[in-house]
Amino acid sequence: MNKWATLFGAMLLTGCVATPDPGSEKITVLWGDALEMLHCEDKGVVVGSQGHWYDYWLIEDGVLTQGAVNELRNKAMLLEADTVLLYAPKPFSTSVTFLAKAYRCHP
Repeated sequence: MNKWATLFGAMLLTGCVATPDPGSEKITVLWGDALEMLHCEDKGVVVGSQGHWYDYWLIEDGVLTQGAVNELRNKAMLLEADTVLLYAPKPFSTSVTFLAKAYRCHP
C-alpha cells in the first residue's frame, strides 16, 4: 500500500505545469537583439522554468517548454510588461529554463 501511495504522490507532482494567467497570452515573446527594444521601457528580468529532477522523464519536452513560456508571460504580466526578449535557454537536462528581459513597448 505504501508503495502505491508514493507512486500516486509522484504522479500528482508531475501534473504541476504552469498554465497561462488570463491576459498573459497577449504578451509577445521574442528572440532577438536588445537593440530592438531601445524604444521600450525596461521592466526587469523574468525567469520561467518547468521540470524537476524527479519528474522530468514523465513530462514531454514540449509541455515543459510551454510551461516555462507560460511562467515567463505570467511574471511579465505582473510587471505590466507587454513583451519579453528571451536570452539563450539554460541547458539543464532535467528542466526547461528561460531567462528573459521584460519590456513595455506599447503605452
